[in-house]
Amino acid sequence: MKLHQFEMHGVGRAMLVHIVLGDNETDVNASRQWLEATVEVPIKGSMDEEGLRTAAMTFLRDTLNAEIAALRCGQLG
Repeated sequence: MKLHQFEMHGVGRAMLVHIVLGDNETDVNASRQWLEATVEVPIKGSMDEEGLRTAAMTFLRDTLNAEIAALRCGQLG
């Protein structure tokens, strides 16, 4: 998966980050699998764009991992 789009919205203690990932290296529209999400990233100190990108991707990863773990405990697990 490659990060194709990264947009930051808002200012303050938290910032909304809109991200789009796809499995095609050059074009998300050509991707067979893609993921679009907006996550809220708490601002810690002074964060540049790279710090926000890392925080957003980490939050998304942790959320997806928790959802996958919950599926294992349910009917699909």
